[in-house]
Amino acid sequence: MRSRDLLLPSIPIFLLALLILLCLAYLLRPSIRAHYLFHELETLQLGHSTFEDAERLARKIDAKPYYVHCNRSTCGWDARVDNAGLPRWWRGSGETFSVSFLVKDSIVVRKVTGFGTATDGAFHPSGVLLEEQERWAGGNIREPVQARWDTTDRFRYYRFTVSMTPKASVEDRRHYTAFNYGCFWKYKGCRDARDLLSTAGQFPFDK
Repeated sequence: MRSRDLLLPSIPIFLLALLILLCLAYLLRPSIRAHYLFHELETLQLGHSTFEDAERLARKIDAKPYYVHCNRSTCGWDARVDNAGLPRWWRGSGETFSVSFLVKDSIVVRKVTGFGTATDGAFHPSGVLLEEQERWAGGNIREPVQARWDTTDRFRYYRFTVSMTPKASVEDRRHYTAFNYGCFWKYKGCRDARDLLSTAGQFPFDK
């Protein structure tokens, strides 16, 4: 009888702790998923990974093909995660993280990572775009790394774009992939691309 009396007060505490753990797991899930997607995308090597490698990764991360006819000649996949499931009063406009990869002639030739504000559809008022290819044709992009800001009349910090090749240094890769996954669970989220990637270069008109 005495032991039961001792246990009864601890039940509400246990239930409260369990509820807090469940809320934390729900809050952190998008950021953990985004980190996982980028980590798995890094396993694909441009110019070396094959169609079969890409297909296995697509199954593993539940990426969907974005071509109607997907085969070794041409095929692309993408996967994304957002925090739309969190209450709007907490997340604000929200964030979306996506990865995609493209195969041509049985070889992986392109990888893209996107991280943007807002969760409604493909448009983001501000975002970071990391594009990776073996080489950039046309000479308009400096290799192995080029970073630039794009702005519009309506969206000042519209996009910070990084174009990169496999010859980029380890330091550059670390610098331009230091995504702020905390934006997913932070109260009111992140303002724009300057917060999504804090190592982004200074916006030229803010100098």
